[in-house]
This record gives sequence, C-alpha cells and structure tokens, in this order.
Amino acid sequence: MKNTIIVVLVLIVIGCAQKEESINNMDVQNPILNKANLGDTTLIVINHIKFDKKEEFNKILLEEVMPASYDYKDTSQEKNQLNKLAIESMRILNPLKMNDDSTWTFVFFADPYYEGALYNIGPPLVQKYGEDSANAIFQRWSNCFAENQIVFFETQQ
Repeated sequence: MKNTIIVVLVLIVIGCAQKEESINNMDVQNPILNKANLGDTTLIVINHIKFDKKEEFNKILLEEVMPASYDYKDTSQEKNQLNKLAIESMRILNPLKMNDDSTWTFVFFADPYYEGALYNIGPPLVQKYGEDSANAIFQRWSNCFAENQIVFFETQQ
C-alpha cells in the first residue's frame, strides 16, 4: 500500500515538473490551467519528507522517476493518451520553509483525476530499469518519507 501511494505521488510530481516551463511562460493576465469541472474528481496527496532527505527525494525524482515516466509506453495507444492527460493535469506545491517538526511538506494535485489513467510509477520503473533496479529505487524513495502519505479524492463543488 505504501509503495502504491508513493507511486501516485511520483506521477503527480512528474506532471508538475513537466509543466514548469509552460507555467513560467504563461500569460498571467489570461492563464490557462487544467482544472476540474463541477462534479469532477481531484486527487490530493500530502507528503512529509524527512529534513535530511529533501535533496535525495528531488534527485530520485528528476534523475530516475521522471525519465521512466516520460519513456513509458503502454500497449494501448488510447491508454497512452489518457496517461498524457493525467500527467498534464498535475500540479505541485513545493514547501517554502521547513515544518516545526523539521519535515518538508509537498502537496500534489491531480486536477482533474482521470479514471483509468496510470497513476502508478511501478510499471514505468520496471519497464525502464528492470524489476531489481525498480525495487531499489522504490526503497530509496520510501526512505525519504517521514510518515505515510495522506491521500484523498475530492469532488469539485
């Protein structure tokens, strides 16, 4: 269960990092962002990262997880298109300062959440790196967390 929740986090981070350049070039007077419509589902993940693991967390994300996600190919073109929509709908709030308990809180959004899309980083990691290396990446990733993730789905009101 912990790895599945971490996997959701990873894909959310990937989508947010991918959109960084477009957000930086966005027309602030007329921003265009993917957002859930009334009745759509969103996914929110709250992550508490250990004080001394913030850099390792980012390194694993940028150098291992993101390349696997970008390179992942499903057997179905329709599924690949759905996965692309999911990645494009993701955002992240990076911590500006450390929490009182010396952890870092990252908040990730899938806005909207696409039912049927791949929000699990396991298959991309295994496809790119093989089973043993994927498991090692998961272990290092898991060691960055100070506590379990808080994951919930909400309906846009």
